[in-house]
Amino acid sequence: MIRWTLALMLLCLAAASLGISAGPAGWTTPWHAVERLVEGDVIIASLRAPRVGLAALVGASLALAGAVMQTLLRNDLAEPYVLGLSGGASVGAVLSLLLLPAVPPGFLAAIGAGATALLVRGLAGAPYDRTRLLLAGVTLSSLLTSLTGLLLILAPEDRLLRSASFWLFGGMGTPRFSLLVLPAALLVLSFAWLVPRAERLDRLTMGDDVATSLGVDVPATQRYILLWAVALTASAVAVGGLVGFVGLIAPHAARRLVGAPHRAMLPATVLLGAALVMAADTVARTAFAPRELPVGLVTAGLGGPFFLTLLRRANT
Repeated sequence: MIRWTLALMLLCLAAASLGISAGPAGWTTPWHAVERLVEGDVIIASLRAPRVGLAALVGASLALAGAVMQTLLRNDLAEPYVLGLSGGASVGAVLSLLLLPAVPPGFLAAIGAGATALLVRGLAGAPYDRTRLLLAGVTLSSLLTSLTGLLLILAPEDRLLRSASFWLFGGMGTPRFSLLVLPAALLVLSFAWLVPRAERLDRLTMGDDVATSLGVDVPATQRYILLWAVALTASAVAVGGLVGFVGLIAPHAARRLVGAPHRAMLPATVLLGAALVMAADTVARTAFAPRELPVGLVTAGLGGPFFLTLLRRANT
């Protein structure tokens, strides 16, 4: 019942986002916005709808990646960027803006994120060890963040700094529907793989020895979880920049609503993540019009107090 309520909430939020604008087209009611979308209105169908869809996909992907990372690492503070993916994506994006200014930075950002994940996994060594994996991710993230700062300081144009800053805090821009195909496909495929294996994920949270005794192939399951988490994060970063807090907040909120079992928690996490970024993007493009805020600033502003509230409640 809660999942259906969340799905309905997401649809209503999407319709409302379509109708809200700070541009010359003005605001309209959600129902009227949907009517204009069906009729093929240029502003709604070509500008607002792809942006709303992109926000939903980025939020859903980061939320799902965060949920499985918390399961993989058995750490409630884990999130999609914990393995240094944000640092690798930052370096890739800034290099793209420096060397290939005519090309969107998302492609090299995704490559940077994926390469960083492989490097972290290699540095963590074998057999699989969560502590070494986290330490390698934190260390490499710090080094790559410093490299990003160095590139920005040495960059010859101030315009690059503005473009990079907007992307590094999550800039949705004005996407085309074709941009959404790959993130949508990865989200569907990962969701289709993870949900039927929800019971295995539940067993992983009990510890590797217990999961093995219950028939789970722990190393193989861990590899696939890491693969899907990296793919989801890289695709979200490639199309939406670095949007923080979503992969941390959405899984916690989902557990409070539907409980810890993954079969109910994963769908709720996806819906909540999509709703969070969609709402944040609506605020980002309208709150200080005609200026547009990076979405990551809004998610941090919304997510930080929410997460502190969760921590306070957990301690009472």
